[in-house]
Amino acid sequence: MDTDSVSQKEVLSTKDGLHFSLRSIPFSHYNEKARWALDYFQIPYVEYRSLPMCHMISMFKYRAKGAPWVAEGSPFVTPFLMVTPTTAAAGKKLEAKECITFNDSTAIMSFLSDQYGAPAGDSKSAPTSLYSNNEETKAKILALEDRFDKMIGPHVRRYVYYEALIKSPKKVGRALGHHDNAGKLQSWIWSLFFPLISYILIKLFHVNDASAARSKDIIRREFEHISRVLESGPPGPAYLIGNQFTAADLTLASLAAMVVGVLQEDGYGAWVPPVTEWTPEAQSFCQELRKTTAGKHVVECYKLHRGQKAPGSSYGFNFFGLW
Repeated sequence: MDTDSVSQKEVLSTKDGLHFSLRSIPFSHYNEKARWALDYFQIPYVEYRSLPMCHMISMFKYRAKGAPWVAEGSPFVTPFLMVTPTTAAAGKKLEAKECITFNDSTAIMSFLSDQYGAPAGDSKSAPTSLYSNNEETKAKILALEDRFDKMIGPHVRRYVYYEALIKSPKKVGRALGHHDNAGKLQSWIWSLFFPLISYILIKLFHVNDASAARSKDIIRREFEHISRVLESGPPGPAYLIGNQFTAADLTLASLAAMVVGVLQEDGYGAWVPPVTEWTPEAQSFCQELRKTTAGKHVVECYKLHRGQKAPGSSYGFNFFGLW
C-alpha cells in the first residue's frame, strides 16, 4: 500500500474512519502477537506478508531511520502497523491524511487496547481491554509481558530456527516460504536462495548447537516459572493475572505457540510446520512443554481467545499480485 492513498479495494479494512495495514513476517511469533491483537479487537486490516530477507525490500520504504543493523534493532523490523485516517468521497479514492505507525508488537497491542478495549465488566459492545485500569494490576501485566518479550520470544525464535534450518530435514525450512505465507515471487526466491537465506539467519541470530541448548534450557525454566504462577493463582479461570485474559496471556501464548505445537488450524495466523515434521528430540521437547501447566495454558488461550481473522480483513500483494 502506498502511504499517499488507500485503494477502494481496501475500504472494508477500515474501522471508525481509520485504515489499518500490517506488514509482517507471517510465521514470526512477534508478528503473531500483533496480528492476534488486531483480531481480538475485531479490527479489519490488510496484511502484507514478507519472508525473511525479502522483507527488507518490502520494508525499505518504511524502515526505521538510524536503527543499528543488529537483530535486536533492524531498520526493517516487523510487525509494522500503519494507521491511516481516511475520508471517503463517492466515486473517488480514499485520501490518506496522516499516518500513525508502530513497529513493535507491544506498542501495537497497547495502542489497540487503549483505543478499542472495554473496561472489565463492561464488554457488551467491545472486547475487554487487555490491560487493567488498576495501576497495580496493570504494572503486573506489563512486567510479565516484558519478561515474555525478552525471555520467551528470542529463545523460542533461536530454538525454532535451529530445528527448522539446521536439525530437521531441509523440506521443513523450505516449507516456511510456501503454504500462502507469501506471494509466489517471494516463495520462488525463498526456495532458490534457501541455503543462503538460512546461512544469513543462522549467523544473524547466533544459532548453533550451544546457543540452541541454552535457549532450550531457558524455555524449559520459563515454563516451570509460569506454571508456578498459574498454579498459585486465585480460584476460577486460570489466567496469569486474576481471572481475566490479559496482554500477559496473549503475549505468552503467541510467543510460545510454536514450541507447544500450535498450528494454523488451532488459530495461529500463518502456516507453521507440524510437530511431526520436526526431529524426534524436538517432538519430545514439545510434548514435555505441552504437559506443563504453562503449555496447557497456551493451548487453552488459543482455544478460547484466538478466534478467526477480523471480519473485513484481507491480504495485500504488490508487483501484480506476485509479492
